[in-house]
Amino acid sequence: MDEIQQRWLCALSAPMAAINTGASYDDPAFCNDRYIDLQDSWGIDDRGQLFDMLVRMTDDGHAKHLSAAYLAWQRCLPSEWQALLDDLSPRERILHEFASRTFGSCGPGGILSWDYGRMGFLLRCAVRNQWVDLDESNWLHSRLALRAQFHYGSWMAYFDGFVVGRTFWSCLSASDDELARELDRQGANALNLRIARGLAANIPQFLADLPWHMEIDLPPRPASLKEFDWS
Repeated sequence: MDEIQQRWLCALSAPMAAINTGASYDDPAFCNDRYIDLQDSWGIDDRGQLFDMLVRMTDDGHAKHLSAAYLAWQRCLPSEWQALLDDLSPRERILHEFASRTFGSCGPGGILSWDYGRMGFLLRCAVRNQWVDLDESNWLHSRLALRAQFHYGSWMAYFDGFVVGRTFWSCLSASDDELARELDRQGANALNLRIARGLAANIPQFLADLPWHMEIDLPPRPASLKEFDWS
């Protein structure tokens, strides 16, 4: 895998670089810290826990909570959409309306990039912590890349999906009565603004030679990952 493709893989977790001061957009090991503590925020302290998180969150993460809503918005006629909303619980109605408002930004991929981007971040941290080597990270990253390119049509849609996903995640604990208001307030959330400003300042130059539909040379699966059943 050449240097440009390596940078493309790193770009999958660019929003996490925007959040974290001192992080690099193109360092496969994320930053210059000697060790990145993932125990407090992720409950991850070794290779096995990392892999458990990757398996769980990549294809069964937060995006599953809105996948039906995004799919319904694509398929329903206006009259069918309103009938669907009328049959939903108050909370699900709010989430379906949220999906309808954000579909124009993130497209059919919905908030999958919220899950993919964070898993890319964990892989880069794992390289820094020496839980995985670069070949292992590249192979696992390439699987994230295949999923991302299938579900999204551009970097902008992918990054928008990440921010929309973070908005949803930030409101998971909100009550049914508070949910709509909390979702609307997230546009002014400090970390969401930090992501947007960081990407606006760095991404135009960083992505100049990284087209979304770049063909990624898929590396062979390392022997050390032979039991990692991930397509």
